[in-house]
Amino acid sequence: MTTTRRLGLPLAALGAVFGLAISQQPLLTLLGILSILIGLVCIARPYLLISLMFSGILFDRLGETGVSFDAFPITASKLTVLASIAAWGVHVLLSRTRPLLWHPVLTAMSAMVLVTAVQLVLTDTLSVGKFNLAAGGMMTILVALTYTILASRPLQPLYRYMGALFLGALVLTVVATRTATGRSSGTMGDPNEWATIVLLLTPILLGGLVDDTRPVYRLVRMALLLLAPLVILMSMSRTALAVGLLITPACVLLFRERRRELGTCLAAALAGTPLVVDLEQMLFRVRQLIVNLKGGAVIEDVSLTERRLLLEQGLQVFRDHWLLGAGPGNGPMASGYTSLTGRLRPVHNSYLEVASEQGIIGLLFMSMFLGAVAWTMYTGLRRSPRGAHQNRIIGLVTGMAALALMASTLGLLTFAMAYLMLGFGLAVVHHAEVRADA
Repeated sequence: MTTTRRLGLPLAALGAVFGLAISQQPLLTLLGILSILIGLVCIARPYLLISLMFSGILFDRLGETGVSFDAFPITASKLTVLASIAAWGVHVLLSRTRPLLWHPVLTAMSAMVLVTAVQLVLTDTLSVGKFNLAAGGMMTILVALTYTILASRPLQPLYRYMGALFLGALVLTVVATRTATGRSSGTMGDPNEWATIVLLLTPILLGGLVDDTRPVYRLVRMALLLLAPLVILMSMSRTALAVGLLITPACVLLFRERRRELGTCLAAALAGTPLVVDLEQMLFRVRQLIVNLKGGAVIEDVSLTERRLLLEQGLQVFRDHWLLGAGPGNGPMASGYTSLTGRLRPVHNSYLEVASEQGIIGLLFMSMFLGAVAWTMYTGLRRSPRGAHQNRIIGLVTGMAALALMASTLGLLTFAMAYLMLGFGLAVVHHAEVRADA
């Protein structure tokens, strides 16, 4: 009875606060309670944090809040990453789990962040370069967190979740594109970035799902194989189309023991694609690109012209500031190139962006990072046992290669999904090596 009396007053006060909150802001209160419950579940099962971050990043543009902090926009992906960091910290305190598992790739990323900070001071470009520094630090934390959480936990449930959610995004894209005009931009708000997401995720997820024996996930992998090329065509991204053709053999290789599924998808694609995609418009864009490259176009390809000018300006900035660069984040100001809307434009090339803004030194540290990633993938593929682990790494290498190719025509240095998949990929390789050593 005494215990009941002691708890009665706090419970009554909590009930009163809850009732008042419901009466004033019922939706926000319910969302807050739901967020707390999700947070408690994620603290108990940390691998769910990766699902949360994947969802937030995949639907980032749909989660724009319109709020910014010191000119940093607050979006769903940032909120989920910050919440995941906090939840992991609580989990570590409660379970006394190892808080961090280090990897040479993280060393290379940390070095890039440190060099960016030093160059900001030397070039006095903190006002524009703080975004690069903050993004680099956040992406390093994202990779470290993902790798640490997943290195000792099963990956197949996560493959299934990501595959099903990504398939849902592809279906929504196809439906939305059928009822609208123009290029498909999916959940990213930009056709080229959306095509990059598709090229990155499709082989990675196929690599994890191709050996799944559950019938429902057989349908998921077949749907991914069928819809991914369709969505790339709908984006009308010429670079993505070329990269997609390059990685097709590797995706087909994943289905080497499932030829019936591959044949079914091929037949469905041949029959259905002309009914869904405006192939004439896509072919027109490709022909226009080829004719412009040959210098015989009657109609100017504005996109190609702009990218050529940006390339020339970026190279010029690199020549003028070849050692330290023009300063992190200062590339658009240094080149002075403005679009038709009067806004300064960054170079659409991740490698040239580093060259022009951070010079030879930036390129050196970027090469160390890319080399560390490539070596990790190579050793993982060489040591992985045949079967599911090998297919996972083949899909991982294919997706990362597609991303590297797309980076030559897009600014992907702060592309959050790429770093989430990098951390996931480090865990995939770790699992394969542990199995090989067992």
